[in-house]
Amino acid sequence: MSDSSQQPQDPLDTLLAHYSSVSASGSVPSGSSGPEKKKEYGYKDFEAILESTPIFMKETPKDGESNDVLEALRTLVFEGEGDEIATNFKNHGNELHVQKSYSEAIKAYTSGIDSNPKDITLKISLLNNRAQSNLLLKNYRSVLKDTSIIIALYTSKGLISDKALIKSMYRTTISLIALERWKEALDVIQRSQIILLQIPPNEDDEKLWENLKDKVSKGIYKEQERFKKLKEKKILNNSLIKSINSRGLINLKTNNPPDNPTPIHFDLDEIPIKKEEEEDEEEYKSKLENMTSLVFPVFLLYPQYSQSDFISNFQENTSFLDQLNIMFPKSSQSTSKIPFTEWDLKKEYFIDNLVIYVETFEKRLLKVGKELTLREIIYKAKREATNDIKKDGIVLRDGLLSFIVLPKGPVEKKWIEDFKKSRDGK
Repeated sequence: MSDSSQQPQDPLDTLLAHYSSVSASGSVPSGSSGPEKKKEYGYKDFEAILESTPIFMKETPKDGESNDVLEALRTLVFEGEGDEIATNFKNHGNELHVQKSYSEAIKAYTSGIDSNPKDITLKISLLNNRAQSNLLLKNYRSVLKDTSIIIALYTSKGLISDKALIKSMYRTTISLIALERWKEALDVIQRSQIILLQIPPNEDDEKLWENLKDKVSKGIYKEQERFKKLKEKKILNNSLIKSINSRGLINLKTNNPPDNPTPIHFDLDEIPIKKEEEEDEEEYKSKLENMTSLVFPVFLLYPQYSQSDFISNFQENTSFLDQLNIMFPKSSQSTSKIPFTEWDLKKEYFIDNLVIYVETFEKRLLKVGKELTLREIIYKAKREATNDIKKDGIVLRDGLLSFIVLPKGPVEKKWIEDFKKSRDGK
């Protein structure tokens, strides 16, 4: 019986054994004084391996999977000049691309590019193919790197525009659209249309470019609308702040503001429609700030029972009476359908028996006329600073206004006495 160690080894086994000993662990085999030099396998060796391995490369690994054979073959150094090596890598990349192994195809094309082919057409083809593989993987920035090089080569080398350039510009446009770089995409389309006059496209090509142009037009419109809305929102916010300040409110913010689902805003029914062709921005701002009503969130506090009501949208040109009419009965003998509140044990909270107070920033206590509008009350509380007198006004705490509601008589009198004692430190 012959010794198995004397049997000739399969070329693929030889290659894989060599690859495993040097590359698998990344370590140098014992007894070596330095890294072992890899054996170079020529193209004929490569062909021999393919012939002796029928199933080799019938199926390629999916992206992300490893394959020892494929990894080993990547170490081959092909014989021939740079162009020949680059062509081999290109062909290999094309096969991988057809099999939808795009990541592996990119590696093959990259190896071809790294071979520094002298044939400029071959180099452009490798770059274009790599760009297409990256495009299918949605690596849009990588696509732009390759297509930019292609366009630069055509410009710097004075190459005649051809279909390879159009392919590159097409892939450039798709990537720019995906990145929402609409103006750049439109520029590429416009330049491509000039080139297409020299290279008449077929009907399908024309449809592809028209579809891209349509996408870009919609993207530009969408971006303009978004910018317009952002600008209008900024104008509204700035004008809102000016409107609040002009009313003399003292704006305070605390560290723990309450939830406020309906912050102060302009009355949507009164916001003027801006006519861009007839009206400048300053005129529009003036209308907003001086002619548009504000809508406030307002707390009504009932300290006698530690209760409160929240009015989410108190339009400043409506009165407290307008609000109270839908909250409380008009009199103690009222026959209206509005009942007394459950917490009003003494049946004292009816409109004719209620008084309203508001505290200012400087601790002034002001009695509010129920018939007055909220705007009138705010302006009446406003006080400008003069000499030793400090500026004062109703406090807007965390975007909310607060008012005290009490029944007339002993409850009202006692609450006022307690307020003054607390304010004056007595």
